[in-house]
Amino acid sequence: MMPQLKLKYSLLLLLLLLHLTNPLSIPTPTPTTTLGQSSIPFPSSSTASALGTWSWGNRLLYSYSSDDDANILDAYNLARGGGVTLYDTGDSYGTGKIKGNAERLLREGEELYRKANPTSTSRPIFLSKIAVYPWLLTPSSYYANVLSSRSRLGITSSPTSPYFVPSIHWSPRGYLPFQTQAIYGGLLKAYETGNADAVGLSNLGPTELADAVEYFRCRGVPVACNQVQASLAVDYERDVRGAVEAADALGVATLGYSPLALGMFARER
Repeated sequence: MMPQLKLKYSLLLLLLLLHLTNPLSIPTPTPTTTLGQSSIPFPSSSTASALGTWSWGNRLLYSYSSDDDANILDAYNLARGGGVTLYDTGDSYGTGKIKGNAERLLREGEELYRKANPTSTSRPIFLSKIAVYPWLLTPSSYYANVLSSRSRLGITSSPTSPYFVPSIHWSPRGYLPFQTQAIYGGLLKAYETGNADAVGLSNLGPTELADAVEYFRCRGVPVACNQVQASLAVDYERDVRGAVEAADALGVATLGYSPLALGMFARER
């Protein structure tokens, strides 16, 4: 059975990363750029950091329980206070009765952080991967799920509200190719209506990435990033390099996920 990445070890890893980044906890200026083609401020590559939230609602792989919520919210507060900028989530991170659970916890975490830091002007980036379910066959149906995600995350028009970047979760091109235009159309509508600050892509190889970016470029929509699995278990040269190089050429950021291969390389005690 695959080892499960327990929350307490994720928290310890986060603490270690923050300590290594700034061991004396002395505030230092952070060099910034923008996230991919968007205008969203983001730390330069040497200082960029992100926090994934798959375990915040997944019972199968991570044995999530609502008993974990207090620790999860503490972890969010620690990450925000330590300068972590981007938070990756998804509307399927929590299904059934706990649909969108990770998004809910991000909203609650940000609300608590704001109460404790009312003068803070920093804005996190909430990047939510919207599941490409086979029954979402029109732009409107996918757009509706984008809006539901935005609502669960607590995104508002406030100038201190998190940036919102809805992203496709996977590509349907291999099994339902005509759905691709509907999915892209839903993201397009989210941006055109002011309900997204940029759009994101996920799990696209070089050719499909170029096609997607061209679709959005022709319509004036900035593509912030493409997510790829970049764990210790994948062959970088075979599975990752092509997508990274294509993204670089297109001005799109690459986000690598599951660095510990879903906990396969995590020790359990």
